[in-house]
Amino acid sequence: MSCCFSKKCFFKRNREDAYKVEEGDKTSGDAESPKYSWDRRGKVDPSEFMVQEIHNSTVKKEGKDGGPLQIENCTDATIIFLHTTSQIIIDDCRHCNIILGPTQGSVFIRDSSNCTILTSCQQLRTRDCTSIRIGILCPTEPIVENSNDICFYPLAMKYPQLKDQLHSVGLRPFTNRVVSVHDFSPAGANGKGNFTVSSDPVSISEGQLSILNVHGIIVKPSADEFIPRFIGSADKDPIYLYIVGNSEPVNDLGDKAIELLHAVNKAEMKISATYDVETKSLVPGMAPFIGKAERMILFELSGNLEKLECDVEFDLISENEMEPLQKLLVHLNGKKGG
Repeated sequence: MSCCFSKKCFFKRNREDAYKVEEGDKTSGDAESPKYSWDRRGKVDPSEFMVQEIHNSTVKKEGKDGGPLQIENCTDATIIFLHTTSQIIIDDCRHCNIILGPTQGSVFIRDSSNCTILTSCQQLRTRDCTSIRIGILCPTEPIVENSNDICFYPLAMKYPQLKDQLHSVGLRPFTNRVVSVHDFSPAGANGKGNFTVSSDPVSISEGQLSILNVHGIIVKPSADEFIPRFIGSADKDPIYLYIVGNSEPVNDLGDKAIELLHAVNKAEMKISATYDVETKSLVPGMAPFIGKAERMILFELSGNLEKLECDVEFDLISENEMEPLQKLLVHLNGKKGG
């Protein structure tokens, strides 16, 4: 005698049993509805990831690291969020100052005007924006789309957690494509472009500086800054110097590069570009001058090298090494990831 059963019901029952949370034996009189693993998840409060309708005031939003953030419909406001994020969207903001912690993904700025934004992120895009000033650290080309009067500046910002936050989201101070903006927008009036790039940090009013200082944020250039500031155009005969070391710990070589940066600034040399390169990402033999080092931080400079005084050991690119270096630079500048 054959026995018939529903295969669908059988698998459904086993799947529910797999996710069911054991609560111990229950008598028939104390029976409760089954509980599953998804029932134990904490409820997400959308307000934790939203800043909206802020007008004529200053808000320092507290939150958790690693989540998304939405900022929308704000006017004449100062908005501060010093946590790491996975993604940030800024919509419909007018005359705002927005200060952000590092973002592991993208920052989108849309339908906004007359704002100053300080951010570090893997990618930045503006769309339908006018008169936006952006202090930025970004390893990929910032993108301008259907926007005009967009001004990019080096990120001259410090607060106590910033350096560690940058490392936690995979951003490195010496990989910054702020001078390599990609513009999808048609040319503006008289054939002028829709963006500019400045070598000077973004200007902040004294009133805003006071507000930011209260919250432990410094946005003026200082002797101990750790994010390079670039000149607008490269020197015709630049100087290339580099340091090499191990990939880990990240801070070991990074701190030496920061010490070298301070010496470069003190010598009043100008920086056209810097590159933080993991050699495992390169084709073998592409950078023969660094030997078997795992990591290189390269400076492209102009100025008087004789004024440079630094305790950090560095090497200079010789004339014989210029050809492989140029191939390396083509490779690095062609990579969207810096």
